[in-house]
Amino acid sequence: MLPSVTAPQSLLSADERAAIAEIEATTSILQLVTRLTNMRFAGIAKFTDHKWVVCSVHDTVNMGINVDDALDLETTLCSEFFIDPQALFIPQVSQNERFAARPVVKQYAIESYAGAPIFLPDGRLYGALCALDSRSMLFDDPNLSETLSLFARLIGCIFFANLTTDS
Repeated sequence: MLPSVTAPQSLLSADERAAIAEIEATTSILQLVTRLTNMRFAGIAKFTDHKWVVCSVHDTVNMGINVDDALDLETTLCSEFFIDPQALFIPQVSQNERFAARPVVKQYAIESYAGAPIFLPDGRLYGALCALDSRSMLFDDPNLSETLSLFARLIGCIFFANLTTDS
């Protein structure tokens, strides 16, 4: 069964939309993530209680994941950050028993994944920075985990500086 995709406008607040639109740095970070990982999709997602909400994407292969899309959080690979809040790299998803059967993997033909949790400076888990591709990838750069985590930290600071306390 494929996960449901919804595009409810209410899952991103006006302040969050303004922060995304206002800060060109997030687009530049996503472009850098695709270059560093050699992957063709990078995105920033926000977590709600039950949803994974797309905030921003850089997509050179038209994976079909768009801003404002929302997936059931537990179906995503990024949900792993609730279990282990460390950068996660899956070079060949189809060969990984833990992740291969997830509906989102089949829906978007995800074969490789790289991601890091986005924490706000106050310590709250906000969402994830992730890169996806339908090709398997070798993650041989020993600094990639630290680099993705630094980008995620920067994104968290950008959001925190632009969000009001009610978000």
